[in-house]
Amino acid sequence: MSNTTNFEHITLSLPAHWICPVLYGDTTGLDDAETAAFSRWLDDVIRDVGHGEVPLIGTIHDETYFARYHDAAEYGVLACDCYDVEFLVPSVMRSA
Repeated sequence: MSNTTNFEHITLSLPAHWICPVLYGDTTGLDDAETAAFSRWLDDVIRDVGHGEVPLIGTIHDETYFARYHDAAEYGVLACDCYDVEFLVPSVMRSA
């Protein structure tokens, strides 16, 4: 029996000012409240989307857009410019 890793693609709408922390883990450009919101979001993504692992980043779409409803809104982030970020989540398939 061998393992084959396939990836599920999940696209999230994220604030443009979160791109540096998403890519590099660098939160120095965020204030304390923004850092706390980002950390809560990251914990939830690792738990709920990545199943305990940090998901891989697939594509960050080039164009920003202004959005009130985005995937960071529930963490207190107000309307802002956003990017669509595609995450790759591994799912292991077993084959004979």
